[in-house]
Amino acid sequence: MKRVLPPRVYEKSGSYYHVAAVGKKREWTKLCRIKDGLAAMYLALAKIETDKSLDDTLPKLCATWMTEIGSRHSEKTQADDRTHNKAISEAFAEFRARDITPPIVVAFLEDWDAQPRSYNAYRAALRERLRFAEVKGFRPAGSNPVDPVKTKKVKARTRYITDSELRRIKVAACYGDDGNRTRSGHTVCCLIDMAYLTGQRISDLLTLEWSQVRKEGILFEPAKTEDSTAVRIMIEWTPKLKAVVERLKHPPPVPGQKGKAGKAKPVSMRFVFSTLKGEPYTYDGASTAWTRARERAKVKNAHFHDLRAKALTDIDGVTDRGIGQAQTMGGHSTQTQTADYVRHKKAKKTSATR
Repeated sequence: MKRVLPPRVYEKSGSYYHVAAVGKKREWTKLCRIKDGLAAMYLALAKIETDKSLDDTLPKLCATWMTEIGSRHSEKTQADDRTHNKAISEAFAEFRARDITPPIVVAFLEDWDAQPRSYNAYRAALRERLRFAEVKGFRPAGSNPVDPVKTKKVKARTRYITDSELRRIKVAACYGDDGNRTRSGHTVCCLIDMAYLTGQRISDLLTLEWSQVRKEGILFEPAKTEDSTAVRIMIEWTPKLKAVVERLKHPPPVPGQKGKAGKAKPVSMRFVFSTLKGEPYTYDGASTAWTRARERAKVKNAHFHDLRAKALTDIDGVTDRGIGQAQTMGGHSTQTQTADYVRHKKAKKTSATR
């Protein structure tokens, strides 16, 4: 008598196989030998179905997304991706992609209700992971539960780092809590100076190569605009910018080494900013160094990205340079973008009516 088999299970060459459609092809997965019996077949089939059902749990989805999508992002963005994935995976550890609804999304975002920027960032991250779930077939197309949840209005950041605050942060980068010179202080100070003098993003500074240091200046090709305007920015030489590059080419002896003279930090053959081992300086390393220096200097609410805002704002305030050159340095496609970027940083000055 012919055996009655479950859907997608077939006999072939003395074995039971589970057959699944993968695109236009069929994937045959061996379950067991026919002689092992139906019980063994059903046990193997149950394992396949269980494994398949676990593929759309949020932790698994985040991990797969990181491999297929996040791995192509910049180092800085990947650091943010990992932070978002951790929060999403922990909050939805027991959830499958198809189970997420708008009320559940709202509950997840409550932790950042008083922080509009973080709220919007986590909302965008969850929306992207669930968009990925749609692509993978774990949710119906167009059913993203994050879409009905509105973003929060973000107040324009008005923080402007003063020259005095910047000097204090640089000193704190060079000297630790014990008053001794730090091992990475020289590189961190050069990174801070380069960020202010060129107005470029930290991601583009950390990937800056010596081949971009040209006779006429330093050539930047911002990664953020690579797929849009593909803008290229040549920051022409000034005495201060040349001095920073010379400091990077000829680093001083590293503090804390044995011997009288000490050994200088090796200069990378490729990257302008490198570690004590001559390896590329990472975003996590630079971010940690900035935070420690800022805290030692007792300067509050100052982000590394504020150096870019300071640079563009200071250029905008110079009579013979103005917003046009600030726009060029920022790589913005319109002056409106630049104006929105710098308009709240420094108060406009005028005399009294009388």
